[in-house]
Amino acid sequence: MASTIIAVDEDNFEAEVVNSALPVLIDFWAPWCAPCRALLPALEALAPMYSDALKIVKIDIDASPALKAKFNVQSIPQLYLASAGAPIARLVSRTRTQLAAELDDILP
Repeated sequence: MASTIIAVDEDNFEAEVVNSALPVLIDFWAPWCAPCRALLPALEALAPMYSDALKIVKIDIDASPALKAKFNVQSIPQLYLASAGAPIARLVSRTRTQLAAELDDILP
């Protein structure tokens, strides 16, 4: 599997998230969001560590308002673990170590 973060929008959501064989960690973000930019290095570090267990994608809420509404995103950054396009867990950690611990608790 890919060890990079994939940009997802309303056009490729079904292909990248709904039809993914792996669970998908979705990062809802926006380019103007400083905390979102601060979270990026942690996600980039996790991508190769979990490449066999999950896919990591980023969704720009400004470019994909329907997905923002579908997941009821009220603030960013917001992280969801999804399976078949539906959220199965919301992650609240912001450091690589904390996120890894949360993922280890959730993933089989």
